[in-house]
Amino acid sequence: MKISLPKKLHTFIALFLFFCFSNVLANGLTTKSMLVSISIPAIGGVYSYTSGDIEGLKELGLACLVTAQLTTLLKNAVHRTRPNGDNDLSFPSGHTAAAFVGASYLQHRYGMVWGIPMYALASVIGYQRVNVKDHFWSDVIAGAALGYTAGAIFTAKYPNVWLEPTVDVENRSYGMQINARFG
Repeated sequence: MKISLPKKLHTFIALFLFFCFSNVLANGLTTKSMLVSISIPAIGGVYSYTSGDIEGLKELGLACLVTAQLTTLLKNAVHRTRPNGDNDLSFPSGHTAAAFVGASYLQHRYGMVWGIPMYALASVIGYQRVNVKDHFWSDVIAGAALGYTAGAIFTAKYPNVWLEPTVDVENRSYGMQINARFG
């Protein structure tokens, strides 16, 4: 079965792949952890696309773009030497940032059912980066914060219905409110 896509979507997908995986293009695929870390946003992209959630795919692409560019900018501005002495591009961890932007997107877009396992996997990637002496803990924490924040900023909830707790201290009452966004 052949799937035909609009020309604009082809361009968007190509840009998404280029920017989301810019670290791979710049440095090569040198570790299994890079493959796993880019798999998390790739899973989000494939799920969004196959679900017909093109708006979500755009949000993921933008979050990945911002994460990759800020990571590269910080690495070249800070010049922190790695614990193993390989180079001076330790801060922040790009592997961890890539993993956490995907996990954050999945959690903010589709809920904790997606978020919990992806955050767990992203955390394992961060631990592995410290364990093999490619990063300090502060590099990994900064990468995780960067990825999480980009995912949170650029991602809207889907579907556009959510629950919100309400508390009224004066009347000593509490409850739940159902919200929906149309259009």
